[in-house]
Order: sequence, then C-alpha cells, then structure tokens
Amino acid sequence: MSERPFSRYPVLNQVWILSKKCKPRLYFFMWTNYLKIAWRNLLRHRNYSLLNMAGLAVGLASSVLILLWVNYEVSHDQFHARHDRIYRIMLNLSSPSNETQTYDAVPMPMAEEIKAKVPGVERATRYSWGERSLFSFGEKSIIEEGRAAEPDFLKIFSFELLEGDPATALTEPNTLLLTQRLARKYFGDTNPIGKQIQLERAETYRIVGVIADIPPNSSLNFGYLRPFRTEELQSTNWGENNIQLFTLLAPEASPAAVQTQLQRIVQRQLPTLKNRTYFLQSLNDWYLRSNFKNGKYSGNGRIVYVWLFALVAGFIILIAGINFVNLSTARATQRAKEVGVRKVAGASRGTLVGQFLSESFVLTGIAGIVAIGLVLTALPFYNELFEKNNSGAPAELLISIDWHDPRYYVAYGAILALLGLSAGLYPAFVMSSFQPARVLKGIRDKQSQNTIRLRESLVVVQFVCSILLLAGTIVIYRQIQFIQNINLGYQKDNVVYFSTGNIDIATIEPILEAFAQTPGVQNLTRANTDFLGVARATYPDWPGQTSSARALTGVLNGDEDLLATMGIQLKAGRDFSHSFGTDSANVLLNEEAVKQFGFKNPVGHPITVDGISGSVIGVVKNFHLTTVHSRIEPLIIRCQPLETHLLFARLDGRNIPGTLRAMEQIYQKLNPGFPLNFSFLDQSYDSMYRSERQVSTLAKWFTGLTLFISCLGLFGLATFTAETRTKEIGVRKVLGASVVSIVTLLSKDFLKLVLIAMVIASPIAWYAMNEWLSDFAYKIDISWWVFALAGGRAVGIALLTVSFQSVKAALMNPVKSLRSE
Repeated sequence: MSERPFSRYPVLNQVWILSKKCKPRLYFFMWTNYLKIAWRNLLRHRNYSLLNMAGLAVGLASSVLILLWVNYEVSHDQFHARHDRIYRIMLNLSSPSNETQTYDAVPMPMAEEIKAKVPGVERATRYSWGERSLFSFGEKSIIEEGRAAEPDFLKIFSFELLEGDPATALTEPNTLLLTQRLARKYFGDTNPIGKQIQLERAETYRIVGVIADIPPNSSLNFGYLRPFRTEELQSTNWGENNIQLFTLLAPEASPAAVQTQLQRIVQRQLPTLKNRTYFLQSLNDWYLRSNFKNGKYSGNGRIVYVWLFALVAGFIILIAGINFVNLSTARATQRAKEVGVRKVAGASRGTLVGQFLSESFVLTGIAGIVAIGLVLTALPFYNELFEKNNSGAPAELLISIDWHDPRYYVAYGAILALLGLSAGLYPAFVMSSFQPARVLKGIRDKQSQNTIRLRESLVVVQFVCSILLLAGTIVIYRQIQFIQNINLGYQKDNVVYFSTGNIDIATIEPILEAFAQTPGVQNLTRANTDFLGVARATYPDWPGQTSSARALTGVLNGDEDLLATMGIQLKAGRDFSHSFGTDSANVLLNEEAVKQFGFKNPVGHPITVDGISGSVIGVVKNFHLTTVHSRIEPLIIRCQPLETHLLFARLDGRNIPGTLRAMEQIYQKLNPGFPLNFSFLDQSYDSMYRSERQVSTLAKWFTGLTLFISCLGLFGLATFTAETRTKEIGVRKVLGASVVSIVTLLSKDFLKLVLIAMVIASPIAWYAMNEWLSDFAYKIDISWWVFALAGGRAVGIALLTVSFQSVKAALMNPVKSLRSE
C-alpha cells in the first residue's frame, strides 16, 4: 500500500494524514468507548454481573489468603542473611535390629575439632537444648526459657543486637542477652544494660545486650541467651552426643566435602563404632523437611502441607475462573444478534474482540478490588487461626501483605490479567466470527454447540476439584479424630506436671507428702520425660546377647508410683515396690523391647543398663512416648527417682482449679520464692498435632468456600438455562407437563455432570489421601463410604442449587412466557 492511498482526493488524503498523526488519541477514544459500553452491559445484566464478581472475588480472596500462608511457611529462617550457608550437624544412629534413628545431637568436643581441622567451616557454635530458669527482679519472679550459646552464634545467625557490643556478647560469664520482649517485661522503657537479674535465686547475671524480637517464622526461639559455663564445655567424650552444633560454611565450600571430612574425624576418634554417621542439614530445610526415616529424609514434613495448600489455592482459582468463564460465555451467546447488528453496521472483528475483552477486564478489576478488601478484613482472624499473635511479635511480622514488595503487585496483576483473558478471549473470538446473516435469522451453528460442550466440561472440572477437597477434608478430619482418641497406653487426662529442677533434694519429699494429702490429688510420680518424647536412649547388654538383638532402647526413669499414676498396664511380672531395695537396678520392659531383644521368658532375665546389672521384673503393654507419626520403639523403665526432673500429679477432676490453688499454696510455703508453673499433659499432647489441626480447620473452611463458589456458578448457569428455555417450558406446561417433570428436565443435565465429576475425583482423592496418611505410623483406613459421602454431598448441594431455579421456572405462568410469540 502506498503512503498516500488517497492522493487523488486531497480532502480524504488530509484526513488520512491527520488520523496517522492522532492515532494514540483515536485509540484512547476507542477504548474509552469500549469501557463505557462494557459498564452499561454490566449494569443491564446486573444479576449475572454480581454473581460473577461475587464468585471471582471470594475465590481470589481465598487463594490470596492461602498463598500468603504458603509464602509465610517457605519464608521460615530466610531472614538470616547467610541462610544458604548455615547448617546443623545431624546424627544417624543405627543398630542391626531396628531402623536408623536421626538426631540433631553431636559430641561436645566436635565443635573445636571441626573449626580447627575441616576446611570450609568458617564458624561453628554449640547451642544448648534449652532451659527454664526462674528470673527474679524486684517483685517479679517468673520462669523464662532460654539457651546457652557461644559467641559465634550471633555471627552465624542474623539476630539483631539492639543494645550491647556484638564483639563481647556471650563471652563473659554470668552475663545475659535478653530479647526485646523480656527487656520490656522487666525494665519497661528504661535501658536494661548493666542491670542485674537473679537466676534461680542463686546466681546474679548482668544484662549486656538486647536482641530484637525473634520473628515468628524462626526455627530458633528463646527468651534469653547466656554463655556456656566452663564446666558445661569440659566433656571430651566423643561417644556421648549431648549438644547441638551449627556451622557457617565458607562461600566456596562444598557441603559434601565438609561432611566427608567430618566423618573421617569421627572415625579417628571412635574407630570401633561403626553405627553412627554425621551429616549436614541446610537451614533452609530445618522447618520444612525435618522428617527422617531410616536415616534419610522421608519426603514428608511441613513441606507436604505447603504443597497441599498451594494446590488448594490453585484449585480455588481454577474453580473461580471456570465460573467466570462459564457465565461470561453463557451471556455472550445471548448477544449473538447484537454482534450481527454491529457487524452489519461496519464493526470489525478487532473492534468486537476489544469490546468483549474490555467487559471482561472491567469485571475482573472490580472483583480484584473487592477481593483485596475481603483479604484485609479476614487477615486478623486468619492470624488468630494460626496462633501467630501468640508469639508476641509485632503485627508487621505476622501473615500479611507486604505493600512495599513489587512482587505482590506483579503476581496479583498477572492472575487478574490471566482470568480476564480467559473469560474474554473465547467469547470474543467465537462471537466476532459469527456470520451476520445466519445470526440475524436465528440459525444456531456449530460454534454454539461447542460453547455448550465447553461449559459442560468446565463444570465437570470444577466439581472434580470440589469433590477432591471434600473427600480430603473428611479423611483429614477422621485422622485428626483418630489421633486425639487413640489409645496411648497411658491416661493423659487430668494430669498436671511441672519441673522439679529448682527444688532442693531435701525439700522434695515434704512437698510430695503435702501434695499427696491435698484434696483432689489421686496419685503422684516422677519421671525424666514429659511423655511427649523419649528423654534418652542406650544400648542394654545381657548374657548371650547376639549382634542382631542389640537395639538402641529408650530409657524412662521414674519411681515406684509411675505405672499407677500414669495408668500404664502391667502385662507380666510385678511393678517396682518400696519393699524391694534392689529395684533401683531392676527394670521393666515394654512389649516392643521384649520382641526386639528376643526374650522368650523375659521376667527374671538378667540385663545391664548403663553399667548397672539387674533383672527384668516385669513387662508393660506398649504405650506411646512420641507422636503417632512414629512406631512404638523398645523401652526400658527404671526406678531412679533421683534421675528425674518432672513431677506428675493425677487429679480426680472434681474441682481442678481448687486443687491447683491448694498445690500452689503448699509449693510456695515449702519452696518460697519459686512459682508453681504447671502444664496439663493432655494439652501438651494436643499441641504436638497443632499443624494437623490447622490443616483440618483450613481444609474445612476452604472446602466450604470452594463448594460455595462452585454453586454460585451452577446457580448462574441454571438461571441462564431456565431463561433460554422459558418458551419451551411454557409450551410443555400448556401441553400438560407437571412441575416435577419440568424440574427433572432442567436438573438432570447438571446432575449428570456432577456424577461424572464424582467418578473422576474418587480414585484421585484415594491416591492423594493414601500418600498423606503414609506419614503416620498409626492411621485410619480409607473406606469407600468416604468418597460416597463426598460425592453425595456435592450432588446434594448441586441439586439444591439447581432445583431452586428449576422450581421457579416450572411455577412460572406459561401465558407470560408465550406472550411474545
């Protein structure tokens, strides 16, 4: 084409030149016109517009909330500047007769050895298991939780020191670093540096630093830090794994090479022990990938829930998008005559495409704004659901939208653009290709049939997702109920426990006697575990022991009242007794220990534990000392009251508050200045499954929202179908059709689609839930009725949704529907 196509006609030629110069302005006016027409169309069909926007807004808001949680989960420990170079050293301890166990424990002398002899280790710090100490300042005496650490701790991790000198922190004895929260708690707004606090009313510690509040997405949590005491670091025993060790590798260091060097050092120190290996675990995996099985990462852990809910967010966006596309295409097909008239009047295909897309983007944009409003309204309740506010962290550290991060805007804008294009492109290109003559004559072509099939396919996909979520929710709920009601082998209800670490040996017996006489207290016992995990493990010996019978065995220290207080059942032999002075050397075994040791007649069998020789005097039934994610391990119970640090009291449950007040008064009288900080065993047990309960709650909420969004779309389609068949319904009623037959006519096609979705979703849901349950050693069986119930609920909800509009159409006066003919 020449540059001047109208050169023979001067006036037209000037218009052509002017249009080229003013092209941006013409585009502006064109799109402004599109938007005006789009807005008028939305107002004209306001019911469909509201349905479309409501479904899309709720879907977007739900997905955003889930993705904010996913982002929060994967951001754990990422605030450390060198998180990709920080590792902890893990231990794999194996035996010939049972699986390899993994622990985050190493020998005390390993830290200095690897710093001196392993190339690539830039820094290393030992870190204690944690302690609860009585803080006394003025009139305040409160138990606080803290850790012991070495100076390199603050150089490896990015915990900000707000007050104090980083060069001398954790170097001087009897000094403390407090978190901001503890500093405010004891000193208010005054500077705490140089002030003194008593620990256990025995030692005075000087405050030398204040650490910024620890973010809630940190794997390491503490209220205070103190340097190790000299005597705590003196152990040179490489055979005892009793401390945690963190390392910072040099930028060019290879973790595999460091691990190899580390193992060589251990082999030199322990040449005869072949059952232990050490490996490095990256800080990036501490929170998300902490489940190990037989010495290797099992593929489970928190990351499973992250992927699960990322998938749920995808499902919800998909369902909301399907609703949007379905209703948009349904309405578009009703505008065929409008398109025909526009094309006759000279509208180009590009103009029509632009018109449909502008309407889609207007609707998507409004829904996107409403969704953000819903998210901001829901965020406070959302944080409460995940107990994020319990951390004491400031609001900006909780699950929230970071308005300063451009990635949020880009991601959200991309989702809205994709939804707008998805809903607008198909009707735009299909409708703009209609032939005006055929459209204006009312002839339906193949494209209309294709649109119907597309809508049906999308409804099937939508309900497949809904039924998957519904079946998954039922399975998760049943597994959580199973966990909470499983027979643990001991009775956890009405049991309180507290630490005896600050009670003098000479004082503890009077306290026990006074507690035993307190109304409401049934039994008392002492133990070295809170019954939520094995406190320690050892390798027992006995005459004639074979290598295959050698097993790493947990040790539970208690007293003569342990079984009676905790409700542990004796299967054979006798319990510990004050009448037998030798019971301090004798032991009880659980059934799993008898099985793995190969004892045919265990009672009376000689056994040596930690160098103390005695006999097996009884066998107890298996009971859980860890979560039901793990199988019950072999266990030895010893009568060693002096090697315990927890006291358990079983209450009768009639007046628990009154009993606890009486116990507190007795404790204050016999151990003045020390508060009685107790915990309920059943609450501590339930806290182990907080993640599973959160997943169950989330699944219930978002499954409900998913069904709501699906039914909004189904309601819109049912309304549209009823409108398009109004005259057909009128004719049928005139010919004698009943209300039931018309309702059946309008409902059966939708129900057929839901049933197809049920058939497709059931095997997928069965496979996915079996994979999730594989992380539990003790779990429910997935019965066929779970899928029948999930599908039945989906069918029932769909039937109610469709029937409402179907009954309304069936009851319509046929005279009104036929009047226009």
